[in-house]
Amino acid sequence: MIKNLKNISSRLPRRNRPPRIGHSFEADKVAWPLRIIGKFVTLYIHLVEATTQAHIAGDGPLNRLQLENKPIVLLLWHGRNFQGIPIGRYFHRPISALTSRSRDGAIIANIIKPFGFGAIQGSGTGAAANKATNPRKRGAQAFRTMLNHLKAGEIVLATADVPPGPVFETGPGMVRLAAKAGAAIIPIGVCYKPELPILGTWDKSHLPLPFGQRAMVFGEPIYVAADATGEALSEAQKQVDAAIAKAQTEAALILGKKPLAD
Repeated sequence: MIKNLKNISSRLPRRNRPPRIGHSFEADKVAWPLRIIGKFVTLYIHLVEATTQAHIAGDGPLNRLQLENKPIVLLLWHGRNFQGIPIGRYFHRPISALTSRSRDGAIIANIIKPFGFGAIQGSGTGAAANKATNPRKRGAQAFRTMLNHLKAGEIVLATADVPPGPVFETGPGMVRLAAKAGAAIIPIGVCYKPELPILGTWDKSHLPLPFGQRAMVFGEPIYVAADATGEALSEAQKQVDAAIAKAQTEAALILGKKPLAD
């Protein structure tokens, strides 16, 4: 249950939160109308969490990694990133999430802050990130920043699949990061009941509704060899795909929902 993560934090040694590294200034320069929108979204998430019964499963290995102060990379599907925001407050160690350097990314950076997240603004590894017309994405800089965060003892949360898709397929970026940092990849499945599908989204997003239940499932740690390239890296990506899909299915079953790939 959710209290397990709270209990584990009470047994971890207290320490000062390390300074945030390499965060974009853009999150602090969002125009006030967009800040208001962000505030409403934050309030909505608080409402959902205050009225939702939470279930957590599979957090034993994650708790052990926390106690051992091991580097951790948390991965979930992009369409579930909104639903994963509340997890930030259940970790004792500092936790940061990867967002884009776009205006939307800056809004998200402000939304997740009250839930204990820092924001690392960069880019994913999809086709959009590789366009010469999109230099401000700075994927390489975000990679180095995330690596520094992991070395500083922070936990990093990101989505496995990246815009513009394909959906439910892990990109190489986060797998490479885990390999470089010697970090454990923890796959996450999260599901709400009730929730509404958001039509027309590439990532098959779902909007959680208040007065229901949430199930969050943590999979077994996945380790990637530091020298993994080519086929080995591709196999690791497929392993992450399968692990997140399994966790997502288990989360749905906990709530008595039909298991789906989303």
